[in-house]
Amino acid sequence: MKKIKLIFLFFILALIFAGCDTTTPKDLVPPSFIGTKDITFFIGSDEPDFLDGISAIDSIDGDLSALVTYDDSNVDLSTPGIYTLTYIVSDLSGNEIHTSVSIIVIQQTVIIDETPPFIFGQTDITYYLGDEEPNFLSGLVAFDPEDGNLTDQITVDTAGLDLTVVGVYTITYSVSDAVGNEYEITIQVTVIDPDQLVSPDYINIYYINDFHGAILEDADALYGPQLGFANIGNLILDEKTASPMNTLFIAGGDILQGSVISNYFDGTSTIDVLNQLQLDVFTIGNHEFDWGLDIITSFRDPSSQSLQADFPLLGANIFLEGTTTRPDYIEPYAIVERGNLKIGIIGVMGLDLEYSIATSKITGYYFADPVYWTTYYAELLRTQEDVDVVLAILHDDGESTGYNQTMSSLTGNQRIGAVFNGHSHDDYISDNGVRMPYIQSGANGEFVGLITLEFDEFKNITHATAQNLNSSNESKLNEANSDIEALIGTYYSEVESLYTEVILPSGQYMSTASLTTYMSKLMVIATDSDIAFHNSGGTRAPISNGQNITAAVIFQVFPFENVIKTTHLTGSQINAFISSGYGSYYGTRTTNMIFEDDEIYKVATNDYMFDKLEYPYPFQYGTDSEDTGILIRDIMEQIVRDQKEAGYSTFLLSTPIVFLASYEIKLYILDKNPFEQMNTL
Repeated sequence: MKKIKLIFLFFILALIFAGCDTTTPKDLVPPSFIGTKDITFFIGSDEPDFLDGISAIDSIDGDLSALVTYDDSNVDLSTPGIYTLTYIVSDLSGNEIHTSVSIIVIQQTVIIDETPPFIFGQTDITYYLGDEEPNFLSGLVAFDPEDGNLTDQITVDTAGLDLTVVGVYTITYSVSDAVGNEYEITIQVTVIDPDQLVSPDYINIYYINDFHGAILEDADALYGPQLGFANIGNLILDEKTASPMNTLFIAGGDILQGSVISNYFDGTSTIDVLNQLQLDVFTIGNHEFDWGLDIITSFRDPSSQSLQADFPLLGANIFLEGTTTRPDYIEPYAIVERGNLKIGIIGVMGLDLEYSIATSKITGYYFADPVYWTTYYAELLRTQEDVDVVLAILHDDGESTGYNQTMSSLTGNQRIGAVFNGHSHDDYISDNGVRMPYIQSGANGEFVGLITLEFDEFKNITHATAQNLNSSNESKLNEANSDIEALIGTYYSEVESLYTEVILPSGQYMSTASLTTYMSKLMVIATDSDIAFHNSGGTRAPISNGQNITAAVIFQVFPFENVIKTTHLTGSQINAFISSGYGSYYGTRTTNMIFEDDEIYKVATNDYMFDKLEYPYPFQYGTDSEDTGILIRDIMEQIVRDQKEAGYSTFLLSTPIVFLASYEIKLYILDKNPFEQMNTL
């Protein structure tokens, strides 16, 4: 029994000694993570590997990366937000550690490329039987804003073209960008038998001037009935198709600016339609400067992203200040061939029309004598270009300036076959049968001018007639061309509400004079001035009694991007300007306000008048001047809308002018201000 007790005692002592062993420490330290960080995830991307780059190290057990797990039960990768992801790992002794990171889930914005590429350099082709087949891709350039140069991807569809048979054919160029946006453009290929080539015995020259963006047909337009491009296209394209060797279509300036559907698209809508109407030449007018000359010339600049015009821009006497160098992309003349008849066309601006352009837009340019440059290029065309007929387009009233009379007296190599006028919006024609006919065809598409020249076998003009066509004397102008109508519709759909939303009907007839004075009163209130001036040329149309006033109507009345500028003048300066006649239209703070010579008054006007330096304009010599940035067209729309809000059922000029709440600049008509357009006298 003693022996058993002794054994038990030794066993107890062994256990005690084992418990007191200090050579093997107990592991109480958890491992640590390496590489944990917040994660940003874009919805739609590949699901991330949350363990990628994550490792765990323990001081006793070493690398535990293979044992790392995570809890993503609160993470939703399909919904934007910030979520918590928790990493978990334990060492071999059971010590556990948790570490959390943020998962930032973002809805990725996908930029959809909807802009098609462009093709530049295309021109109609004349092919003579027996010649070498033309290289249809020669001179073409294709460019896409996203993909860059795509010239080597242009294709040409020549199906239906037969270079062995005389006729007029069409071929189509096309190019697509990386996402499938396609651009197409069609040109004409005229196949001619040189053995049968003869001079036409007559030429019909169709003409528009001062069109002012009148793309839409409108029998009740403020300016008078507008034929619209779809109806004009029905006439022009029918003539071009039926008698291509006997038909020209030309434009005499001030074509783009003046309507919502043209201005909203920076003139692109008008250029697009003119391309489809196969316009032969376009002469620059003063309103082509309204947006800055670079806007109109961009339509001929292959490096720009603008739609390219298929016709030249003419301005033989438009020069950079102090030089006889024309601005880029403006030509002095164009040569058009019909059969074996070569027709030279010279385009010139009226003398001194600089005054009709805002100072900021004409600075750096000037217009030289149109008579000199017309005769200079008429002789050059005959002696160096071997043309048979010379036509002149003058953007000015050639009757009152004596230009037409001078042209009619020219002989020899300087002689002119016909003159086309513009600018004054008159409609007149010369007597039929005269040696040199001339014409001006109103404005805003109320007429299409037509001069017909008849020739003998020696290409001499034997007879000429001139007439202005409208829907009464030309039946083709009563019907729309469906293709042109559809093209216009693509532009109209984007601005339709500006034409159809009626703000208020007019309760009276409002002349341009009364609207000019009314605008000056609005400027007084909008700027808290003592007196405000507006010029009659800045108000372009009356409003008839019962007229539904829309944004487009207000645009027709005040089509320029005129902003209000203010300054401070003495009473003597104000009185002198009123007396000069240039300040005839004005409004004052109070009725019959008297301006004392030595007192200082706050004066407002539009920037066209304000920026002029010549006598008698005084505004540049005032003090504390300010550009308010307020568009005059906007304050007109503001007051019409406020009258409606105030409960008026019609708009009247006699209704008290009260801006509701505090005055705030609002831009209803355009959602952008691409230019700083200015008006003209």
